[in-house]
Amino acid sequence: MEPTNVQERIYIGPAGWSYPDWKTTVLREVKPPLDPLTFMSTLFNVVEINNTFYRIPSLRAVDTWIHKIHHNKAFLFTVKLYRPITHDPTAFTSRDRRAVEESLERLQKADRLGAVLAQFPYRFHNTKTNRQYLVHLRSIFPEIPLVVEFRHRSWLQRAVTAFLAEIGLSFCNIDQPQVSFSLPLTEIVTLPTVSYLRCHGRNAAHWFGPESNRDTRYHYRYKEGELRELAAIVNALADRTEKLFVIFNNHYMGNEVFDAMTLAHMLGLAKNAWPPWWPRQHNEHPKGEPEQCISGECGKVQHTATSFGSPTETAIRGDIETS
Repeated sequence: MEPTNVQERIYIGPAGWSYPDWKTTVLREVKPPLDPLTFMSTLFNVVEINNTFYRIPSLRAVDTWIHKIHHNKAFLFTVKLYRPITHDPTAFTSRDRRAVEESLERLQKADRLGAVLAQFPYRFHNTKTNRQYLVHLRSIFPEIPLVVEFRHRSWLQRAVTAFLAEIGLSFCNIDQPQVSFSLPLTEIVTLPTVSYLRCHGRNAAHWFGPESNRDTRYHYRYKEGELRELAAIVNALADRTEKLFVIFNNHYMGNEVFDAMTLAHMLGLAKNAWPPWWPRQHNEHPKGEPEQCISGECGKVQHTATSFGSPTETAIRGDIETS
């Protein structure tokens, strides 16, 4: 049975649970036998598994992940889909497909799979060929809650959201630096079962360019006002979906963890206190927690149209492309 309370539908957490630069920040006081994933599961009700983007996990690894979070009955994983599927389909073999399916089935059988994220690159534009590939992708994984993340603004079309709804794909709303033709922050829901919001930070200076790398791109700490803007989006999305996953991906120096925890406090969702060795929060209050930001009290935000209306065949034929 799905949660009836809006707050119980919201899952907030980080992308990944251990990076080398976290040893002096997030995990500074986390010592054996306490494991980083177990530690994250005491603070959050979801973690996005990022390493599945780079390699297909063994079933033993999946079983280990499940065991490490067994104490938190409400905890779910979201899984980032294997990179060749979204970036180089010609490199995705039938053997890879079986291995990916087995790892996802293991999480499903344990009731720990929240959603699977297919993150497409900026170069993946809204074209007939790419829409046909999305139909193919849905056919490969017909039984999993599949979310698609686009980076290019060409996908911001009402007919596109109708197309995604018809083929059974959830749209990933993203907060990212506004450079070139990047997608803006939206509050789009294509399916009532699962929605997703992914927060990459707003480091526009290093998003693209010769000095851009995994660390510099995601080196960003959200300001309190920006988190309140996100809180308003979260409330709007949660009203229209059974499960909402809010994942912070500004991982460098642990910023994603600090921002996820701050947002959880703002929304009244945090279950545990702020670890004492973490950097101080924005605008601390007497109990060391940010002022809560419950529905309708987070300030005004720009709303993106979410009404749809074009059938799948029309979408594939090419009527919804942009220049």
